[in-house]
Amino acid sequence: MESANPNADTPKTCSGGCGFFGSAPLNYYCSVCFKKVHGEEEFKRRTEVTPAETPSPAAKEEIKDEEKADHMEVDAKPAEQAPAEAPAKAEVKEVEQPPAEPVKKGPTRCASCCKKVGLTGFVCRCGGTFCGVHRYSDKHECSFDYKQAGRDQLSKANPVVEAAKLEKI
Repeated sequence: MESANPNADTPKTCSGGCGFFGSAPLNYYCSVCFKKVHGEEEFKRRTEVTPAETPSPAAKEEIKDEEKADHMEVDAKPAEQAPAEAPAKAEVKEVEQPPAEPVKKGPTRCASCCKKVGLTGFVCRCGGTFCGVHRYSDKHECSFDYKQAGRDQLSKANPVVEAAKLEKI
C-alpha cells in the first residue's frame, strides 16, 4: 500500500496543450511551453541544480531529519522572521533586472554565392564568410590589402637599425 494517492506518480500532460508531459516544478508545463509563458530566466532559475544541492543517497535521510527539525523550529517561533526574509527577496529581484545579452547568431551563408555554409564557413580577413569554393581571395572580391599588411608585419618584426648622427660627448 505504498501508493495511497494513485495520481501522485502519474505523469500529467502539459498545461499548454502541446501533448508532451509536464513537470511539477514547472507548473505542469513542458520545458518549451514554460519558456514561452514565463521566459528563459524563470526556466533557468527553476531548473538550475548545483552539485552542492544534490546530496548523496546516504545524506538524504539526514537532510530529511534536519528539515523536520527546522520545520518544528519555524512553527514554534513567532512571525518575527517574515520581515527579515522580505528584504532578501527584494535583493534577488534587483539582481534579475539587468537585461540579458542578445544571442549572437553566426553567419550561415556565403557572401558571394549565398550558399548555406553553417559551421563549415571560412572567415576571410576582409570580414566576410565564404564557402569552400569562394574562400580564397582571388575567388571573391576581397577588399583586404594583403600587400600593405605584409609590409606592416615586416616593419614591426624588423626595426630599422641606424647609427646616431652625432657622437655623444
